[in-house]
Amino acid sequence: MAIRTLLIDSDPIYLLGLKKLLENESNITVIGSCSCIDSLDTFIHIHVPDVIVINVHMHIIKALGWIKNAKEIYPTINVIMLCNYPPLALSAHEAGVSVVLSKEKVSTHLAHMIRYSNEGEKYFLVDSETMYSTKHGLTNIEINILQMLADDQTSVQISERLKISKRTVERHLSSIFEKLGVSSRTGAVAEALRLQLIK
Repeated sequence: MAIRTLLIDSDPIYLLGLKKLLENESNITVIGSCSCIDSLDTFIHIHVPDVIVINVHMHIIKALGWIKNAKEIYPTINVIMLCNYPPLALSAHEAGVSVVLSKEKVSTHLAHMIRYSNEGEKYFLVDSETMYSTKHGLTNIEINILQMLADDQTSVQISERLKISKRTVERHLSSIFEKLGVSSRTGAVAEALRLQLIK
């Protein structure tokens, strides 16, 4: 199923560039674009996107306030913020943003980030050296998978429960092993328990 994506930017030329970037992505559909935050509520109510991509370069406080309110009304919508200001990552996370992506990485990372955020992941990739994320670098979905591993669930069971492919589960497991510095499921569970990431 295609990921319904809404693009937001005050610059219509930049919006066209984002649309062009995503037009050949088979499982991403741009359902519209908007240049004014004030008209977003009506648009979202009608179209209900899966992912919103918002380019922040002015009125940052207003944008974060709107995102926080929107997440309360539409908790299943994931928000990707394009921004080149690293300290904003924490405020964006608190407002409910799933991904903060530097504008330099848009051409190479945006489509992947749309897919990841739609799967419940959080990334804060704001410059070439730093990636902000939650709980020892683990995303929410990775912590959920760790908890399911602790409950003796197989990759197939995890796949069915999270409604993602088994291949995606295995990709998450590889990421978990690398972040925790372990080489097995048992080791990952033991380390997660030690860090009190799971129960």
